[in-house]
Amino acid sequence: MGWSDIIKGGPSVPALLGAEVDPYPYISGYGLLRRLTQLGRLMGVELTAIGVRNRVTTDTLLATQRPGALRNKLLHSLGLQKTRVDEFWSPEVWSPLRTGSLLERHPLLLRDCPLCATHGYHCALFQLPFIDCCPWHNVPLRSDCPQCGELSRPRFHQDLRLGPCRCGYNAFDARVASVEMWEFPTAEAETWASQYLEWVAEERKCRLLVVSPQSTDWMRGYAALVRDSPGLDRNLVTTEPAPEIESFYGDGVDPPEREFWGWSLLGGERLLTFAPLPATMHQPLLQATQNAVAALPAGTSTPIELATLNGLDEKQSLDKNITNRPHCLIAPHGLSSDPNTWLNLSAVDQVAAFFCGELLDRVISALVSHDDDGCSRSLQAARSRALDGAAGRRHVAKALEVILVRAYTQGLRMVLSAMLPVGKKPCRGPWYLPTAEIVLESDEIRMVKVCWTTTRPPACRRSMPISTPSSSAGKVKAGSKPTAKRSRARNRSKLPPGKRQRKQ
Repeated sequence: MGWSDIIKGGPSVPALLGAEVDPYPYISGYGLLRRLTQLGRLMGVELTAIGVRNRVTTDTLLATQRPGALRNKLLHSLGLQKTRVDEFWSPEVWSPLRTGSLLERHPLLLRDCPLCATHGYHCALFQLPFIDCCPWHNVPLRSDCPQCGELSRPRFHQDLRLGPCRCGYNAFDARVASVEMWEFPTAEAETWASQYLEWVAEERKCRLLVVSPQSTDWMRGYAALVRDSPGLDRNLVTTEPAPEIESFYGDGVDPPEREFWGWSLLGGERLLTFAPLPATMHQPLLQATQNAVAALPAGTSTPIELATLNGLDEKQSLDKNITNRPHCLIAPHGLSSDPNTWLNLSAVDQVAAFFCGELLDRVISALVSHDDDGCSRSLQAARSRALDGAAGRRHVAKALEVILVRAYTQGLRMVLSAMLPVGKKPCRGPWYLPTAEIVLESDEIRMVKVCWTTTRPPACRRSMPISTPSSSAGKVKAGSKPTAKRSRARNRSKLPPGKRQRKQ
């Protein structure tokens, strides 16, 4: 479908100055508003008439990306309600991965092509984090002001225009945007965008994005997964260090039924204390425990919390205890007779644990063959039953194993850091956040990709306060009232020397 077909049904003459869409293929709602406010110099009452009310706080990019009052009013005011112009205002349409409307809900920095900005033009494609260059001008996209370096925001300037920076810089050129509007590379933009949208439509049929519901720092992982696509135009991507991506695919045997029962306990409203995982997880978790303790200084004493909760010898060093009982943090009594590996989830990075549950739910929701027999089941039972019949579920199982081992490694490092004194704390290494892609084909899971990006680690807090003789001596118990003798002594110490003596 060409751009002329998309704008069919619109007015023959633009309703307002700056509302011309013919020369600007796939212009975004923000781009239209920017041209209107820059060329037309609309007053406050005129902005209200086209749907813009809270001009100081309105994020015009988000407001035009998703259905709402501003978007509907703008379309009707410009006579574009019968066209398909607004179908391309959301970055979701330009994403080769199905994200579940994440891009519409996530506030994004405004990204512009400097040459397109002279026309007031903006495309929702520019907002995608894996696009680094304008496809038709071949110049890098910018998210900051070239004059002062301040990040660009899609909010109104104090003079009721969209686009100018607070420092006064404005890339918009009124002559270029009006008299010279047909010098915009209309044919190049339409050809490239239509071919790209065809590729995206095919990719979205089988590719899904999975992010952690407890973190908003997933954008770099999403960008890295898309950049790994073989069909993406390499001219749009700048050279930068690629994050770690693990791919799980190929022939093999799927796990037996009920193998996902333990995995199904991850995520949900509240994590359990212990989760029964497959027996194959036992050795990797043992190795992770030993690696975490080996990174500590030799002879580190055993924290009293670990000694109390895990039955360790408080008089022995921590590495000695772990050598004697390497499974102390994994299971209360080693492998069960099932056999299962009982993992203590209190030592697991909670964000990654919830991510495992989100990964299961995204796989289940994407499987067309998943049938509902009408029985009422718990979340865990429903997950396990749905995955038992999924072809290619072995790739999901391998991805879950890798994710949980790293989540346990990071979580254990944080637990030890909270328990040990300052001089004995382990080195705070990088903290990784998982982002995943699921590839489906003919209702079969063909591949699972996991991307690891660095993020800020959570706050390190001691799990329980332990009083020591040196710290508790001479201190009043928390929450208790001071005795009358202590109160009188404290009051006398605040008096001048002469009055203090008379009181005595």
